[in-house]
Amino acid sequence: MDLLILTTIIAAALVVFIAGWLRVDLVGLMVLSALALTGLVSPQDALAGFSSPAVVTVWAMFILSAGLTRTGVADQLGRPLQRFAKSSEAVLIIALMAAASLLSALINTVTVAAILLPATMELARRSGRPPSRLLMPMALGCLLGGPFTGISTPPNILATDALRNAGLAPFALLDFTPVTGAIVAAGIVFVVLLGRHMLPRHQPGKSSTAPQGSSPGASYEMETHIFSIRIPPDSPLDGRTLADSRIGSALYLTVVALQRKGTLMLAPRATDVLQAGDTVIVHGQPEQLQRFHGRHHLRVEPLHHLDTLFCERVVVAEGEIAKNSPLVGKTLSQSGLRREHRVQVLRMRTIEGKTVQHPNHHSFIPGDRLLLQGEQDALNTLVDQGIVMNIAPLQAAPLKDLRENSTIGQGDDPDSDVHFLAVRVPEGSALAGRDLMESRLGNAFGLTVVSILRDDTMVCMPASKEVVQAGDLLVLQGTDRDLELLSGLQELTIAEQNPELSRELESQQVTVTEVLLSPRTTLAGKTLAELMFRDQYGVNVLAVWRKGRAYRTGLQELPLQFGDALLVYGPRSSLEAIARNPDFLVLDQAAAQAPRLEKAPLAAVIMLSVVLSAIFGLLPIAIAALVGSTLMVLLKCLSMDEAYQAIEWKVIFLIACMLPLGVAVENTGAAQKGAEALIAVIGDLGPRWVVAALFLVTVLGTQVIPTAALVVLMAPVALTTAETMAISPQLLMMTVAMSASSSFASPLSHPAHLLVMSPGGYRFVDYMKLGVPLTLLSMLLCVWLLPILFPV
Repeated sequence: MDLLILTTIIAAALVVFIAGWLRVDLVGLMVLSALALTGLVSPQDALAGFSSPAVVTVWAMFILSAGLTRTGVADQLGRPLQRFAKSSEAVLIIALMAAASLLSALINTVTVAAILLPATMELARRSGRPPSRLLMPMALGCLLGGPFTGISTPPNILATDALRNAGLAPFALLDFTPVTGAIVAAGIVFVVLLGRHMLPRHQPGKSSTAPQGSSPGASYEMETHIFSIRIPPDSPLDGRTLADSRIGSALYLTVVALQRKGTLMLAPRATDVLQAGDTVIVHGQPEQLQRFHGRHHLRVEPLHHLDTLFCERVVVAEGEIAKNSPLVGKTLSQSGLRREHRVQVLRMRTIEGKTVQHPNHHSFIPGDRLLLQGEQDALNTLVDQGIVMNIAPLQAAPLKDLRENSTIGQGDDPDSDVHFLAVRVPEGSALAGRDLMESRLGNAFGLTVVSILRDDTMVCMPASKEVVQAGDLLVLQGTDRDLELLSGLQELTIAEQNPELSRELESQQVTVTEVLLSPRTTLAGKTLAELMFRDQYGVNVLAVWRKGRAYRTGLQELPLQFGDALLVYGPRSSLEAIARNPDFLVLDQAAAQAPRLEKAPLAAVIMLSVVLSAIFGLLPIAIAALVGSTLMVLLKCLSMDEAYQAIEWKVIFLIACMLPLGVAVENTGAAQKGAEALIAVIGDLGPRWVVAALFLVTVLGTQVIPTAALVVLMAPVALTTAETMAISPQLLMMTVAMSASSSFASPLSHPAHLLVMSPGGYRFVDYMKLGVPLTLLSMLLCVWLLPILFPV
């Protein structure tokens, strides 16, 4: 009756598992309840799973893995794999399975799976593939390589001890290596040639290690707005910083990465220097670059004394902001001096006589002194309207005044002398038909259009709304540096526009995410330029989502509004600071978690100590993992809350609930009776048939029975059979060990499978599709090789 009840419980559980009608952890609880209610296990045995060393090891490994991830160690271990991100799927699978197999030879299989899980998720993201295409091959690689040595898996250790306790020659450390090596090689070939075509394309479910939802850049169509620019040889941009290059301010582009000699530098700083041959990866509208490409858009011509003619018509004078001036409290960009009054500000000094270095961010106060350039009538109007007072024309020659006194946009550059340049707007130019504001020659390029010669008529200090026409001759005022940069920007072309570029832009230190203005924000109505957003918060704003559409150009001058969402890109450490700012809401809290790199050595030492303690038998693996996870929290590699969040509780409950099933199978004698009966049937057919039968019984048992318990259960059967049939006991014990490690066909058969189940979105049947043929392959190799390696 007990056997009938047990068989019914197992059959029902397998049906529900395969059909996927209920969560696997709920099925586990139902099995545990059924075993306890029917009396197949005692109450103590029913609850023993929750204190089992296997369960403790698994949840402690989750915490250890999280500690390695939060401190950046896992990223460093998995970084060599990232060089395969652009390779084919077959190459990716080979690299993953080989790395996992080799690491499993020295490190506990579950530990290897936990270490490689974040690296595999990152590899899937960067290669643009669903995680389900890579996570199962990684887990299988861990399982295939597990038996490489005599101490690398519990079945190998138990099989060796069984021989020693029986008074027989135990296995040497590397006795397992030849057959394991053959299985690993054959397994990789099978998965690459056939198995990968059986892999699903599921999207990941909710997991502490899986990305939550789709990429924040998806709704912004970020992939279509990422492209690269190559800095040509002898470019005027060579040797300039990113800030000086004006790629951002002039072309409305955001530099998100620099690639130099094969090295990708994410989120470069404004002070980073460009070099010829650099590939600059930018975000923005490609047409912004195309508009200024090619010298046919602006053709340089001789001045022919136009500078002298201009200087005869304009006046350079110094004035003071009046007490009741409408400019008080406004910035230069808000003043409208050029736009409304056709007057240019060359320099700005405070009442104390200090030169203002960032005039666009300075709010005027009474007493500020401005060096102004404009026609006499325009300057007189400023006085009449009470905007400035005490206007005093300079006595020196006007052209010299311009060269020596202008400081707006110059700084300390050695090429800061002001010059004039005449440029013709030819037919077909991108500037024709656009006003001066749209031309970006002013604020963006640092050049001032001081006059336009059109049909023998000179328009001095044209307003920003003046429309440029084909055939116009523009007189530009600027420094040598500004003129060179204009030339350099005209030489730039799009080197590559590939959606794959966006997948290279995130790492453990740098990410892209969405930030909302909080309901209590104080920033509404202010522009990004006024806030000096990049300098203040350390991230770039790539786009602003407002009323159902994304804005990508002119963001610096776009006043923020309640309800705006900002797509930002930069270091996670900066996002961590933004998340603490009451003006913002960071939607993806995981993106705002900067790695604790200073704790990386501690985390590495803790993990290494856990592994070495287990390898050399200093501590049981469960105790070593428990102590290690405690130290991870105690030494602040991660917080206690992060430790709880790292544990996959579904996996823990499933294992704890299913362990008593092994006790029930052992108590009822079901496993031993079945094995003895099967061996009795095929015992007369020869050793290879005995190996095949023993392998089949053991591997079937691994689907519902923990491997350690199964080896203990099968060892007496194998040794008795060897003695009865007068064949090598090492042959049959090796069969038990290898078959116990060939648990590929069920997520319940090994914790490594359970680790990847949720992140990969796998179903029960997905494991069977790939695991069953791989198990048969392992069985055929063992039946063929083991009698050769361990002669009868």
